[in-house]
Parts: sequence; C-alpha cells; structure tokens
Amino acid sequence: MDLSKWIEKENEEYKKEHPPDFMTHLNYVICFNTISEGLSAECKLDFKKKIYEGKILKKKINLIKLIIKNLQLESENIKTNIGFAEVCVPWIAVKIYYLMFNLFLILEYLISGQESSFNCSHEGLIKSLKGHIERKEIIFNKKMFNSNFQCLKIMNYKAKSGANLKVIGINLGERITQLLKKLISYKLEDFQRKRKIRDYRSKKNRLEKKEFLEYSTVNLFEFFYCYRIKSNYRDLEFLDKDISDEQFSDFYTNYLKIAANYYMTFKTLINCLSKIRLGKALL
Repeated sequence: MDLSKWIEKENEEYKKEHPPDFMTHLNYVICFNTISEGLSAECKLDFKKKIYEGKILKKKINLIKLIIKNLQLESENIKTNIGFAEVCVPWIAVKIYYLMFNLFLILEYLISGQESSFNCSHEGLIKSLKGHIERKEIIFNKKMFNSNFQCLKIMNYKAKSGANLKVIGINLGERITQLLKKLISYKLEDFQRKRKIRDYRSKKNRLEKKEFLEYSTVNLFEFFYCYRIKSNYRDLEFLDKDISDEQFSDFYTNYLKIAANYYMTFKTLINCLSKIRLGKALL
C-alpha cells in the first residue's frame, strides 16, 4: 500500500470512531493551538504621555485574575477526573472570550489613554483591534495574525470533501482556511440574527448577504468571539454526540492552550505599554 492510500485508510478508520461534527471543531481548535504557539506582539505607536489609573482598570484586572483562577481549578479537576471535562467544555468558549475581552479592553485603554475605552462594545472592540492591525500599529511575529482576510475571498475557497476531518497528512494552510471559513459562517449567522433575516431567498436579503461578505473581514483573533456566539445562541450542538471523556478532555485542553498562548502574548504587550503609560506592569 502506498503512502497516500494508507493515509486515506487511516483517516477513514478514524472518522468511524469519532463524531464528524465534533471532530471538525476539535481539528480547528488543535490547529489554532498549533499556530498560536510562540505568538508575540509589539505596539509600534510612540507613547510619551502618562495616563491616570482609574478604578475600572483595577476591576478588569481582578476579573481577569478570577477567570484564570477558575480555569486553572477546572483544569486540575479534569486531570484528576477526566469525566469532568464534559461538564466544563460547554462553558469554555464563554469564559475564554471574557478573559480575552477584558485583556483587549485594557490594551485599548492603554493605547487610547481614555477610560471611556472600557465602555467599548464587543463589535466596537473587534473593529478597533482590527484597525490597529490594519494600520500596523500592532504587529505579531507570525504573518497570518497580521492579516484581516476579506470574507468573500475566504468563502470562495473550495476545500476537498472531508478535508476538515483529516487527522493525518493534513495541509496546514488548508486547515487554517477551513477555520477562517467556519469563523465567517458564525459571523454571517450573527449578522442574520441581528438583522432578523429569516432566510436568503429574497433578492433583497441575498444582496445584504453579498454586501456583508464583500465588505467584511475576519482576523484569527475573532475565533474567541465567534465561538462565544456559538455557545450563547446555538448551544454548541456539535457536543450533543457520542463523545468520549478523552475527546472532551482533548477539546478543553487545546482550547485552554489557545487561551494561554494569547494571554501570554497580550500580557507581555500590556505590561510593556503599562510601564510607559502608568509606570508599572499590570499583569
């Protein structure tokens, strides 16, 4: 048997024992964990002016610490009782999102110097961060994280059937594109829900969808918001399958590692800026 046939056979055998919906998401989470390892960022803006440390900042820092403590406790419990992972997985996306949201709020506050930054909406904060990336005010050490990808171009990409389920012989670039397509599909669902669009049968609604895809972009960091939306409004239905404790644990562990990768990236960036703006490290 040649290598390509062996890979195909192994992937087919793997799919028989693992729920396809769940495996798609596990593969994306593993992929995102892999590409975010060793991630770092720097701010290219030149700050000279000090800013005032308000009460809201202290509340945000305390909230971040509480979320981290909670996640650490969960992780330890899963290590001693793997069955506990099934209880934790449905909430992991929500907890991680609010960890990231508060980190991003602090970063925005340090950049703007305005305490009103803490009132930023979820969509507003995403737009602001994407703007910093677009203007090269925040630069990551990995090129793919510096790109705001046009949604329409990503959605036009045609993957091979079953490519999202492969675990052997995967193409990393293809897997990243699949992940981005999934994020865009969640963004589109959110757009449809907020606009109260029932379906895209009418010409008007199809045009709205077309314009959304043409003028919208997606960045990898939107993973956190998109999966939080999935948790809040669609109840992570892909978890309602015959999934083993080990699979739940794999999903939780990889998701937590993604959070750790991003947390360390933004902790370093925030501390660098806070030393300039406040004269001390915050995290």
